[in-house]
Amino acid sequence: MKKKAKNSSADLRKKIDGHIKDLAQLTSDSAKSTAMKIYLDTCARFYQYSPNNQDLISMFCPHATHVAGFRKWTDFNRFVRKGEQGIPILAPCKYKRDPDDDNSGMVVRGFRVVYVFDITQTDGEDIPPPPVWVSPERILHLENLLITFAASEGITVDRGELPGEAQGMSSGGKITLIEHAGTKTLIHEIAHELLHKHSFMNRKTKELEAEAVAFVVGSHFGLEDLQSPNYLALWCADGEKILERQDRIRQAASKIIRSVEESDQVQH
Repeated sequence: MKKKAKNSSADLRKKIDGHIKDLAQLTSDSAKSTAMKIYLDTCARFYQYSPNNQDLISMFCPHATHVAGFRKWTDFNRFVRKGEQGIPILAPCKYKRDPDDDNSGMVVRGFRVVYVFDITQTDGEDIPPPPVWVSPERILHLENLLITFAASEGITVDRGELPGEAQGMSSGGKITLIEHAGTKTLIHEIAHELLHKHSFMNRKTKELEAEAVAFVVGSHFGLEDLQSPNYLALWCADGEKILERQDRIRQAASKIIRSVEESDQVQH
């Protein structure tokens, strides 16, 4: 990691806002790419679950990427493996408002538990792969400074195994990274800890904020080939949505950057 001169508040804000603006444009461009459109068209065939059910899916299967019911998977020529445990969600119980009138419309009277399955629980024909979204570069000196910062915030960082394609996971004061996860992933998980530890925000917005912070901090410290635009486009983000969260992104990025730079100055 190149040693950086300490930035004034005004200079740092200007640099951060520049990175956010760049990310907004790159993400909008990524969302329009042919590869992304093919992949997202396939994703559109999957049922769109309510925010509450998205939270349940995230709770019971944090690594979930493509989720569908047992029968729905057959539409993709994929089949749930024997013995797989379903992810519980809530389905509305719908009844005719007037049982004697076919045109009376439907009314919801309670909910029942049903089960869905992630693609990692199925076998069969491949679906179009997503554009590259992993940023594997590692800067070990920067990682050490980030881990020191995390510790100062009461956050532990370990490397270990995670399910599915997850590169990292934060869980209320603890971050776990797979062995080959890049430095950007560490920043992403630290951002989750700073911004979302006690938040009921929907998952798409959480991912937008964490990844934007990771892009800003990673760019500031010289990480290259960051695939954040693809990652964000896969979470249905675009430039406008990123700019709407600019203040929160700037605040978290600034806190991380300042702490890392101050720690680096002390060590030198």
